[in-house]
Amino acid sequence: MFAKFFKPRWKHNKATVRIRAVHQLSPGKTEHCEVLARLARQDQSIEVRLAAVEKIVAPDLLSDILIHDINPDIRRSAAKRICEIILDPSYTHSQQSECLTYLHDENMLAHIVLNSESADIQQQAIQHINDQQCLSSLAINGSSSQLRQTAAEKIHSPELLEQTGKAIKGRDKSVFRIIRNKQQQLQEKARQREQTLQRKEELLCSLEQLSRTDHFPLYGAKLEALCQQWSSLDEASTAEIGERYSELAKRCQQTLAAEQLRCDLIEEQQQKAQIEEQQNLALLQRLEETLNRCSMLISGEHFCKADLDAEQDCWNHSREQLKTSAESHISSTLKRLSKRFERYQHAGRQWLELSHDVAGLVDPELSDETNRASLQQHLQQIDRFREQLNWPEEIRTPLLLQSVEQQHNTILEQLSQLKLDQQHCSKDLCGLLDVLEQLIEAGQVKHACQLEQQIEARLSEMNGTTPKHILQRYKGLLARLAELKNWQGFAVSAKKEELCEAMEALIDSDIEAPLLAKQIHTLQGQWKELDSDDPLHAHKTWQRFKTASDQAYAPCEQHFRQQKQQRTDNLNKRIQLVTELTGFIDQTDWQQPDWSLIEQVSRTAKREWKEYAPVDRTPGRQVQNDFNALLKQMDNKISGHREQVASEKRALLEQALLLIADENPQTAAGKIRDLQKRWKEAGNTFHSIERKLWPEFRKACNEVFENLNRNKQAEKQQTSANQQHSPSLDENRFFEALLHRIELCDQLENFINDGTLDQLVLDEIQSAWEQCDQADEYFEPLINSRYERLLELVSGRLEMEDLLTLTEKALRQLCIRLEILLGQDSPEQDHTLRMEYQMDRLQKALELRQASDNSNDLKLLELEWQCLPFTLQHEALQIRFYSNLQQAG
Repeated sequence: MFAKFFKPRWKHNKATVRIRAVHQLSPGKTEHCEVLARLARQDQSIEVRLAAVEKIVAPDLLSDILIHDINPDIRRSAAKRICEIILDPSYTHSQQSECLTYLHDENMLAHIVLNSESADIQQQAIQHINDQQCLSSLAINGSSSQLRQTAAEKIHSPELLEQTGKAIKGRDKSVFRIIRNKQQQLQEKARQREQTLQRKEELLCSLEQLSRTDHFPLYGAKLEALCQQWSSLDEASTAEIGERYSELAKRCQQTLAAEQLRCDLIEEQQQKAQIEEQQNLALLQRLEETLNRCSMLISGEHFCKADLDAEQDCWNHSREQLKTSAESHISSTLKRLSKRFERYQHAGRQWLELSHDVAGLVDPELSDETNRASLQQHLQQIDRFREQLNWPEEIRTPLLLQSVEQQHNTILEQLSQLKLDQQHCSKDLCGLLDVLEQLIEAGQVKHACQLEQQIEARLSEMNGTTPKHILQRYKGLLARLAELKNWQGFAVSAKKEELCEAMEALIDSDIEAPLLAKQIHTLQGQWKELDSDDPLHAHKTWQRFKTASDQAYAPCEQHFRQQKQQRTDNLNKRIQLVTELTGFIDQTDWQQPDWSLIEQVSRTAKREWKEYAPVDRTPGRQVQNDFNALLKQMDNKISGHREQVASEKRALLEQALLLIADENPQTAAGKIRDLQKRWKEAGNTFHSIERKLWPEFRKACNEVFENLNRNKQAEKQQTSANQQHSPSLDENRFFEALLHRIELCDQLENFINDGTLDQLVLDEIQSAWEQCDQADEYFEPLINSRYERLLELVSGRLEMEDLLTLTEKALRQLCIRLEILLGQDSPEQDHTLRMEYQMDRLQKALELRQASDNSNDLKLLELEWQCLPFTLQHEALQIRFYSNLQQAG
């Protein structure tokens, strides 16, 4: 009875008491937690339940109430309580995360995202939000860029993406970039969907066209391919498109089913026809056996009419059982067998009737007859017998009938031989008459008379069997020949007189011997042609023509005799040249050869060989071959030597390049002089290689000597400023202009040597020349002379050999001037030229320059050298000049 006084207050009847009791409960105690759970779930008062929910801290309990309670206020309060727990920093992160898993209200989740201080909770909450509007709001108003980016990643609505992009533009570039990328992705998906729909529409059109088409061999394969293509596409399509596809595919399947039914019917009919055909083939086999028995019967010769009748009855019985149609191949086979059987029956019955007449057709005496009429009459009798009998060719012929056939063939051969002989004779005779007619028309009486005798002999051989039209033609040709004989004698005599006068006119004429001989031979040919047709052959006229011919040909005979003697002399000279060249090659010591002499001999031999022309072709061919072989032998040796010289000069160039970096200029200069001497002693190599190696070698030598000069100047501490009456060459515009013009001339020479000069390149060089400044008064005429001579060479007004000759003379003079300036001796072959130069041209120039610096004079001479064209073509002078110049440095 005292229990009611100790009942807990949360069980009180009044709701207000229970609410106060709820506020006094502690969620941390287990028994209180159970009471709160009970009140939240079962209490009759909404207010009590709301108060209990506000005191609960267990996430699973709140989640259960949120999910299962039917009262929306209670559910809302439970969600609010979960949200408070999550936002309350006094709770642990694990408790907050656990509560977050039970919260599914996206507005609450959005509220948590916007108000939570934990970034992890925010990220976890936003992962549970799928409402596009909430995500858009978070993407705009999120507290951090990472949060806004996560929200933006989950937005899929194109409209919200557009709105969010406009709102966030200029505020957060990363979020704006994500939204723009998602818009692009949505556009790409829309485009792909459009392409898929378009492709499906194309496939539907193909299916519709296929459904309207009659069946064809690849109908099923095409339908299957279209269906496979449809299946490979995405399911992004409307229900209408899917129904349309199903309907069209069904119609196509119906077409396939109808075709399959038709094929089954055809196969059934074919099976029936095959059975019927097998039966007919068996009957045809019996008919063929009957045909073969009939064939063997009549080929045996010993048969009677009863045997033929029995085979006929057997044939008719089998024929009645055979079922055929006009279109079947059995019908055609039956017709063929029937025709053969009828022929065999007819041949057998005819043989029984006509066999007694065979002996009269075989006449052994007639086979030797040659009378054409008798042969033809007997042949007609045999032909009538064969026509009546009509014996099949595929059946063995009886012996008597073989005798008749042999007799027939013999008569045909005799008649054919007679006809062939007559045709040959007539054809030969017609050919002879054609030739006779041509000879008469050509006026060749002599040959025509000879042919007339042959025709007479041939007519006698034909023994009166000559056709009438041939005889009439022959008589007409004889009449024309007789008339021609009467008139030709007068015409030929007049023409021969004209030929004599023409030949006499050539005597002592001024015509050149070859043309005169040609005219004489022409007149002699005309005389020979006339004389062959002349029936008179006047000897007096012939003597006159012969005498005139000999007199007219006398100058020609002397001319041709001189030509022959000249060819003989040239041939002898060539033989002598080959002999001398052979002796030179044999006597040359190829271990220590004089290559300059060998090259000179080669050039001289080629020049003299061209001079010794012409020669007789036949005897000169062997001499030519011998000469070519000798030249090839020498050229091979020269080429080998030049390749060896090229290798030596490349090695010398490498050594010279190494001496540039030598620390002792005096020693390097001595070594470079030795290299220059070895370069000169090495000899000549190929011009193309020499043109590449020599400038590099000269440049290397110049650098070595310049190093030596700089060293000497540093030791003496002197400058080269003592230049009074000579022009200043260093660092002034005249010197630069001169070097520029020298460079332009070098470029022009390179283009000429390479063969690559065209009008465009020439115009560019001329334009650069005109724009270039002029050199000083001393060098301007010299460099202009080099340029003008190159232009004359290009235009063809000056030959290369003439230009090289002029250049060689000027180069020799420069070498002599340099040697005089250095006090050195000139080579022996230039002593005379040196003396003349000292006496006539150079003495005054030397007197004027005695006051100038020696090094400046050397530089002037080098510039004068560069003002001459094609100096590289004269290798010996090039080496001579620069060797002395570098030694002086």
